Amino acid sequence: MTQARESATSLVVGAGGMIGRALADRLDREGWPVLRTTRAPRPDAVTLDLAQDASAWAPPCEVDVGYLCAAVVSLDQCRKDPAGTFAVNVTGTVSLARTLLRRGAHVVFTSTNLVFDGSSPQPRFDAPVAPATEYGRQKAEAERQLMALSDRVCIVRLSKVLGPGTPLLARWAEDLRRGRVIHPFADMPVAPVSLDFAVEVLLRVGQRRSSGIVQVSGTEEVTYEAVARRIADRLGVSQGLIVPIPAAASGLNLEHIPRHAALDVTRLLDELGMTPPDVWSTIDGGFA
Repeated sequence: MTQARESATSLVVGAGGMIGRALADRLDREGWPVLRTTRAPRPDAVTLDLAQDASAWAPPCEVDVGYLCAAVVSLDQCRKDPAGTFAVNVTGTVSLARTLLRRGAHVVFTSTNLVFDGSSPQPRFDAPVAPATEYGRQKAEAERQLMALSDRVCIVRLSKVLGPGTPLLARWAEDLRRGRVIHPFADMPVAPVSLDFAVEVLLRVGQRRSSGIVQVSGTEEVTYEAVARRIADRLGVSQGLIVPIPAAASGLNLEHIPRHAALDVTRLLDELGMTPPDVWSTIDGGFA
């Protein structure tokens, strides 16, 4: 391990979540010192609950890059408890970022394509935000406050991230294997990226000390019906088990049904030299 790696600690806030866990594990594998935080106590992590007053917390060591991956991501929970989730997604997150910046760290914040309402195809990173969900509004507000703090902040907006065994896809695959009918949305778009690629982008912007906003999504939009049909095809089961429905007919309390999910990824391509993986390979990896 080089001397630089011995002294450059990365902080991963939210290491209990899918993205934070994968990021921390990747840093570990590559030999970078990493400090994990999780809300629930764990022997390999420092306990940090952003719902509490984060202004009094400071990392126990010098931090080179702080990756802020912790969030309440449930759209339903954000809608039902806007004040409680705002405390985590905005107040606690910004307070922690302020502490890290004051101590000289670079901050990388994971955001979402839901800062847009999906009415326009592939919005640019500098397009005005227009969230249509409470979760999207909270992320947009966190972005605004973070960008006002320092030029040592990078916002990474992610579309749907699919990792191995993504719950929805894994459940569909299991139902299809057992001959059960599934009902994917025929009119809900998704432009997924793989968990591995999302982690690679986070590492790249952290190592380069990128600032501003970087957008990450699949370059092709497909419907959830198309995702389900791909799974059926890969499993070799009957397409007749797939009975698509409109999202509005699902009985779920959906705040908003977007027309588009993909983001403009020009900066990702031109400045970072990174190309999102093929959407279909991303989907294949999501139910394995």
